Amino acid sequence: MKFMGKTHIIIMWTILFACAVWMEIELIKIWFMIQRQQQTFACTYISGTCTVKPTYKNCFEFGHVPLNVCERRLNAR
Repeated sequence: MKFMGKTHIIIMWTILFACAVWMEIELIKIWFMIQRQQQTFACTYISGTCTVKPTYKNCFEFGHVPLNVCERRLNAR
């Protein structure tokens, strides 16, 4: 089989580039899906698992309440 020349190379690189772009888009979709999943960890002040930590910024909306009350309200318990 005879080599086709510049046209063959252009088509080959175009297909390779399209596959690389497609793979990058799929990897970005997977990364965003992982980021959207809520990660759980052991609660500090109450028993069980939590999704939100009781920081000053998160507890500010509840006023001056103890951290265990804030953690309970943030994690809907």
